[in-house]
Amino acid sequence: MAIKDKLAGAQRKLKTYAARAGQIRVRESDSGPTASAQTARVSVVIPVFNAMPYLKELLDSLAAQDMDPALFEVVAVDDGSTDDGGKLLDQYVAKHSNWRVIHQQNSGWPGKPRNVGITAGTSDYVFFCDADDKLGVEALRRMVAFADRHQVDVLAPRMVGIGGRRVQSSLFTETVPDVPVRKILGTLSPQKLIRRELLDTHGIRFPEGKVRLEDGMMLTRCYLASRRNAIAADYDYYFIRTRHDGTNISSQRAIPESYTGSVAEIARIIKENHDDADQAELLVLDLYRRKLLRTYVPSRYRSMPAGTRKRWVEAHAGFVEQYIPERLEAQLDFPFRQRSELVRARDAEGLLKLAATEEALKPTSRALLPQLDEEAVAFGLHFEPAATFESVRLVARGRGTAEARTFEARHDAGEYRAVLPRAELDGLGNVLVDLFVQLGLDGMEGPPRRILAPGEGLPVKSGGLRVYATVHGNLSLDQRR
Repeated sequence: MAIKDKLAGAQRKLKTYAARAGQIRVRESDSGPTASAQTARVSVVIPVFNAMPYLKELLDSLAAQDMDPALFEVVAVDDGSTDDGGKLLDQYVAKHSNWRVIHQQNSGWPGKPRNVGITAGTSDYVFFCDADDKLGVEALRRMVAFADRHQVDVLAPRMVGIGGRRVQSSLFTETVPDVPVRKILGTLSPQKLIRRELLDTHGIRFPEGKVRLEDGMMLTRCYLASRRNAIAADYDYYFIRTRHDGTNISSQRAIPESYTGSVAEIARIIKENHDDADQAELLVLDLYRRKLLRTYVPSRYRSMPAGTRKRWVEAHAGFVEQYIPERLEAQLDFPFRQRSELVRARDAEGLLKLAATEEALKPTSRALLPQLDEEAVAFGLHFEPAATFESVRLVARGRGTAEARTFEARHDAGEYRAVLPRAELDGLGNVLVDLFVQLGLDGMEGPPRRILAPGEGLPVKSGGLRVYATVHGNLSLDQRR
């Protein structure tokens, strides 16, 4: 991070602390209902707090929307900004009759300004966005049309990460007009188009005050009450940013006890509002794996001070006792089941050992140049870093099929060597075959991982079988005839 970014971040934090301590008084005002208040199909609600210089990019993207201004309004709630964001909002409101700005004292978190923004409008839909992101030019028009066409209550638009932000791209590979709750719960960020009737009928609002995952609590209520949830992946609707100065709320260090308590609140919402108890348990298990067990990713967990590790384990153990019975835990795959078992036992040191094993089970594996004849495909395996394993299995999987074959690799004179009989490979059918390695160590077996192809010498052919390197450099077989 550049020194100027660090200084800018420190200055923002000092201003934040001063504002919250009442040392900086922020005027409270409201520009009033927009010219499109009675005709708007969607209200774009933006909580704003010290979002300069990113705020201008968002406002420009809203000003550039190809939707008729009479059909949407922008409701920005300035939550006591101490930078020039409030002034910038006033300037845009003066230029755009379908924009409104509400200035209020700092509330400390996005929940209250979002709720103020909801109350300020009467449109059919509400769309929530953050002040440091931006929208595609066609985003609002496309989202409203999609929701109208498919009678959607909650729409998750395709998001694209900027500034190094990671998004769950697997959720946005295809458009799905009616998404199962278990899938849509994979995205708990607030950037959704939501039917206002759903919010008002069920009294759904954001928790206010400094509450981690407050957007997840609100979205979970929406998903469970919704008649139809959907994903729109046909356009780059929303560009979500990681700030260079690291001041995103999601980037702030979590407190073990309060963060776990927020996850427990989402679990409670699921259990109390889902009409199928068995399905609710699976949703809670997904939540646990995604939000809590990720704490034990080796690089993250090993970097923590010992005291912090113990606090996380203790907090998570309480969650496990309340929400994760052992029969449910047994459904987790490696390494999540092993992590959970150690959390249940409150074994912080055991989790450190598991982290070392997890790292050891995912070396880079590269095949040496294969030898191919009418009987078999054979090749050596090189691991980086070099290591010795309790077991090395080769998995040959037919692409696009459920068929697979497993072969044991031999360890001899310091080298692992795999021999794949052609007769068994033929049983996979007339298909492309991808090759994986699965390693065992300390009584555990890691997930299958792709094998890299040799740097040169491929493809090679024999008797209708071709061994080749994929475009990503992985080792595969082509036995199509």
